[in-house]
Amino acid sequence: MNLTEFRMRAMNDEVQMIEDFNFFEQKVASFKKDLYLSPYAKINEILAWCELLIKYEKQIDLLCLEAKQAIQDKLNKLNPTTIEKHANVDVKTISVWSDYVLELLELDRRYQDVVYSFCVSIDNCVRYLVSYTDELAEYGFSLPQIMVKVRDLGTFHWLNKQSKAQLLGCI
Repeated sequence: MNLTEFRMRAMNDEVQMIEDFNFFEQKVASFKKDLYLSPYAKINEILAWCELLIKYEKQIDLLCLEAKQAIQDKLNKLNPTTIEKHANVDVKTISVWSDYVLELLELDRRYQDVVYSFCVSIDNCVRYLVSYTDELAEYGFSLPQIMVKVRDLGTFHWLNKQSKAQLLGCI
């Protein structure tokens, strides 16, 4: 394979990686948008929001796995067999590989940032609901079971006791 063909393959792969990332980012943005709660929400809207919050909180592990897999699939292409297929491993070929690896590292950081931002959004929602349920309890209202479930997320939630580095260790 000549250098031009090799560069074209690397560029096509980078374009695909960026498209995959954009799709991932849009999906997470739509999750965050779904979690918007109007300040004038009625109790039935808050209860529906609680169910959605629990559903999306369960998505965190899947998002971490999806982000990790996206990068891992590309890293698997960097095995010695693939590199040996290129008979002329010279400075220009190494430069193409280096650019590819740098692009992967940058993309990995962007995936981590998107997942972390989503985690912070979930955590803010949980904190809001904990505050809301504290006030309801203070006035003697009994809490619906779904609110108790979300409130319990706040007591053992992954973001409350972990640093960003620990959280992103899942990626």
